[in-house]
Amino acid sequence: EAGRHLLGLVEDLADLETVEDEGFEPAPDRIDLADCARRAAGILGVRAQEQSIVLVTPSLDEQAPAIGEFRRVLQILLNLIGNAIRYTPGNTTVKIEVGIEAQSAWLAVTDEGAGLTDAQADKVFEKFERLGRSGDGGSGLGLYISRKLARAMGGDLAVHSAGNGGARFVLSLPADNASQASVAG
Repeated sequence: EAGRHLLGLVEDLADLETVEDEGFEPAPDRIDLADCARRAAGILGVRAQEQSIVLVTPSLDEQAPAIGEFRRVLQILLNLIGNAIRYTPGNTTVKIEVGIEAQSAWLAVTDEGAGLTDAQADKVFEKFERLGRSGDGGSGLGLYISRKLARAMGGDLAVHSAGNGGARFVLSLPADNASQASVAG
């Protein structure tokens, strides 16, 4: 366990160095946020099951074509879904939804945890911010790195209060309008 924790810290520091490099530019791909969500949920499914958390993913017929680097988008989603599993009590649900609005494709991860106060929501994306938590294995870099990656890909990462008291993290990326046209037609 200690070895995994140390490896995670080293990976976070390497990612931190990458996203803070002035020359960092992700390699844009045509991706489907719904497919990315299903893949990330598949990777984290066992962890969710161990805590009796149900992961609700977009259906197989849902699509949200976007422009972003697949590997980096998956990294963001693993962080968001992993956090939702970590901070949500057992016997609850983590819901992953996707959609298109104007020129943006979005993906939302909504949990049934304690949620965030407005003050916490303002701080949650800061470097090394852990909101006073300790002992959970986090470095306080995941959300900082995730937001930097989202913005480097022309999108953003935001947090809102969920209607159920939990938190709702929303990743937005530029919509892939060419793919949308072929899906609609």
